Amino acid sequence: MSNPLAISTVSAAFLRRILSAANAAVPNAKVRLGAPTAKLAEDAAPLVNLHLYRVEPNAAHANDHLPTRGATGQMRGPSKLALNLHYVMSFYGNHDAFEPDLMLGEVMLALEHEPLLSKTTIHNAIEDNDELEDSDLEAALARLRVTRQLMTIDDFSKIWSIFYQVPYVLSLSYEVSHVVIETSATPPVPTPVAHPGLWVSPVSTLRLDAAGRAPGSIIPPVWGGILHVAGRGLAKPGLELEVDGGGLAMSGVRQSEAALAVTLDAPTFGGVELAVGVHRLQAIAPRTSADQPDHVRARSNALAFALSPAIVVGTITAPAGGTTATGTVDIGFTPSIRSDQAVRLLLDVRNPAAPAQVILAGRIPVEGGANAASLTFSFVSLPRGDYLVRADVDGLLSPVTLDSTAGSSTYGQIIGPELSL
Repeated sequence: MSNPLAISTVSAAFLRRILSAANAAVPNAKVRLGAPTAKLAEDAAPLVNLHLYRVEPNAAHANDHLPTRGATGQMRGPSKLALNLHYVMSFYGNHDAFEPDLMLGEVMLALEHEPLLSKTTIHNAIEDNDELEDSDLEAALARLRVTRQLMTIDDFSKIWSIFYQVPYVLSLSYEVSHVVIETSATPPVPTPVAHPGLWVSPVSTLRLDAAGRAPGSIIPPVWGGILHVAGRGLAKPGLELEVDGGGLAMSGVRQSEAALAVTLDAPTFGGVELAVGVHRLQAIAPRTSADQPDHVRARSNALAFALSPAIVVGTITAPAGGTTATGTVDIGFTPSIRSDQAVRLLLDVRNPAAPAQVILAGRIPVEGGANAASLTFSFVSLPRGDYLVRADVDGLLSPVTLDSTAGSSTYGQIIGPELSL
């Protein structure tokens, strides 16, 4: 494993190998790094141009290392990349003296005879370039192999098409594999295991598929209501649930094989009121023995569910008379609204012939303020009539009330909450 300077070091070491072979064929020949240019062909000086044109993952070693982070996100080890470097090699010189051909033959033979970048070559490349003095490629365990790529004329045509207005010259393509680079971050040293143990768990399905409203209902879960959970393997005795990392009292949960009904109240949540917003739900498999630690118990996938606000229309303060009203309305919220939550009140006109909506702004979110079980909203010159009332808390809307009285003329229709002026 090496630091990111390994890629540059490979190019420098490859250059040295080519330089010695090219000089054996044509004295004073040079090697250049970089994309080929039109001027190189015009100069016709003996030269081999080496260009790194593609980098791709090494398929054989891409997954050699273990996961670099644990389930909690803590780093377990450095991140590593196994790469293959693809080079295009082009030959320039006096064609009358066969210089490009001579250099090509000598370079191909040298790389065929010794298809490796030796540690000596890498060491000398680092010594020759001050920019590479911090490279540790020389100490890498992996041997760097140089392999000629079989390229058709169509392949070379595609490669040279990326060099704008550069004429094609005699070329070869080589791959250097495999170059492994890694981050320099140092993972924490784990503490020793005080009491080794072995726990065996049965292979069974524990899965959560959905969490939210009741099947077929349009009413979202609210505090004081029921959270409906669908999944598999949920009827096991000893099953536990976590919401946002905290355990629930299973006495408030009705279990069946494919569904759970979680009572959203303080006793179920250990005396804590869950806030309006998005929460994380996860199921934990029963213990296989009384001494089995929590961290080795099987867990389901995690699901997100949204807890919507429930509201009650309170006191309305507005002078009587006139076609419009100016005043305030108190709205009670369950659960309480946190100080950092944005709140709006949506008033929908109940007249189907003239639908309209009025939005009343609540308080501005403030960090570190007090929670509020009730908020007062002001309205100015609001046309008198009946309004459907909904609250918007951080994008989550309070549910409406449906008429559930059988035989009622409005059965199944929205009947509230209402504000009458």
